[in-house]
This record gives sequence, C-alpha cells and structure tokens, in this order.
Amino acid sequence: MENNINENQTKSEEIKIKKNTLYIGLGVLALIIAVILFFVFKKKNDPETIAGTAKKDSTTLVKDSAKLTTDSAKTPVNYDEYGEEGAPFSEYRVIANSLALPSGKLNFGDKVYVDDSRSNDSRKVVFLDNPYTNKNATTYEFDGSSFISDYQFDEYKKNFSLAPFSGLASGVKKILLEDNYSNGNKYTITQNADRAKSSVAFGDYDGDGLKDVAVILDNNDKQISRILIICTNSATKLPYTAFSENYTDKMRINSFRKGASVIMNSDGLVSSPQDGIIGNAEDLKIAIIYDSSLQKFKTYYQE
Repeated sequence: MENNINENQTKSEEIKIKKNTLYIGLGVLALIIAVILFFVFKKKNDPETIAGTAKKDSTTLVKDSAKLTTDSAKTPVNYDEYGEEGAPFSEYRVIANSLALPSGKLNFGDKVYVDDSRSNDSRKVVFLDNPYTNKNATTYEFDGSSFISDYQFDEYKKNFSLAPFSGLASGVKKILLEDNYSNGNKYTITQNADRAKSSVAFGDYDGDGLKDVAVILDNNDKQISRILIICTNSATKLPYTAFSENYTDKMRINSFRKGASVIMNSDGLVSSPQDGIIGNAEDLKIAIIYDSSLQKFKTYYQE
C-alpha cells in the first residue's frame, strides 16, 4: 500500500518536470523566433537596403526614360507649311483705312506677317514680305489695333460693311467683336441698313474733350439688345469700354448735347451736364449720362 502511494507521487513529480521542461522549451523557441524576426525586420528597413532598392528602381526608371527619349527622337518633327520649325509668325490683315510706310502705304485688307514673339495687343511688329521665304524681310512697328488675324478678316468685313459701322475706328471695331457676349447671350452687329442708322451715336460722353461712340449690338433670336459706350483714353488715345448694359427689348439710340433738356430724377426738365444718349424701346425711354462726381454713367427714365 505504501509502495503504491510512493509510486504515484513519483509519477506525479515526473509529469510536473516534463510539463515544466515543455514550457521552458516553448519559451526558448518563441524567444528564438522573436530574435530572428527582429533581425529580418531590421535588415529590411535598413537605410542601406532601402537606398539599394531605390537605386535599383531609379536605374530602371532612367533606362525607361532613355527609351522614351529615343522613341520620341524617332518621331518626325512637325514643320509648318513653309518648312520652318515653330517659327513665331502669324498672318494678319490691315483693318485701318491706310498705314504710312517710308515709301508707299498699307491699305485696308493688305496681308502682313506679325512677329508674335515681339508683339502684343497694343503694338505689332510686322513684315510686309513672307519671313519664311525672305529671311531678310524688313520689319515695321504699328499700333496693334490696326490689324486683325487673317482667319477673322471675312467676319470683320461682313460686320462692318454698312455705314455708319464702316467708318468706325479700327480699335472700336475690335472691341465690338470682342465685347459681344454677356449673361449667356451672344450679340452681333446689325446687318440691316435701316437699323444701322439708329445703332450708332457720337458725342463727348465722359466730358474729357475727346470724341466717344455708343453702339447697339443685337441678339436677333431673343429680340434683345446690348449698349456699349466706348470712350477714349486721354493718355494713350486708345478706345475702351466705359459702359455696357443689356436690355430686354430691341433698343434704338441717338445723342444729345450738353445742356439739352432731360429728366434727371427731377419733377421737370433740367439741363444735362454732359453729352448723353437717349435710348428708346417699345415701352422704354431712357437717358444715359456720365456723372463726373461719381465717375460713372447713370440711367435716368424719361416720361
């Protein structure tokens, strides 16, 4: 009986020893695995390893880039119709009545070649001869408003074929072609000779002693109008849009002189301090007058 008890105690101790040994072995194994993972992770993130990988990728990129360059070099270079590569010259037409030259003159509609690299909106450096074929062509410098791109010339002639539009300064004509879109509506110069007579008016509208012009542009689809007052810069003598307004009906205009009798938010007629414009529509009559103190154009309803 006692022997059996001792034997059972011995077996129990052996089992405990085996369990402890197993736990220690598992702990050592886990530690070894952790150490191995630590060194693997460290090497993977080592700056030298990263630099080496980047260097390899960079080399591949350079090779690809070189291939791209080589391929693009095989693509034929685009030349213009005159055989020049990217020459900065454009064809323009004269829209001034005439331009004086040292010998002779340029007339309305004459073609010239503009050096785009040396020109801007206000000044154009032009060649009379084709610079693609004549490398020694002489250049001349003119006011930029005297020219229009060749592709716009036919439209230009059509818009300004009727009097009094045909007699407008070239700079004014360019503004009328450019300031013709507002609030989603496209406006054009009338092609009706009778309407043209009531679509242009002249006067010194801002009181600076220089001649200004007011012009009506129409949207025939919606039967509406846009009025532009184009004044002159006293320093540069170039035209600019000083007033623009859209109206929900077809308008007609005519000028009145300084001192004319008009209603200016008054019970009766008073003398106008400036030249001004009367605008008429089916159910509307207005006077547009420049207010020198406020430095803006104001609209006054007429009875």
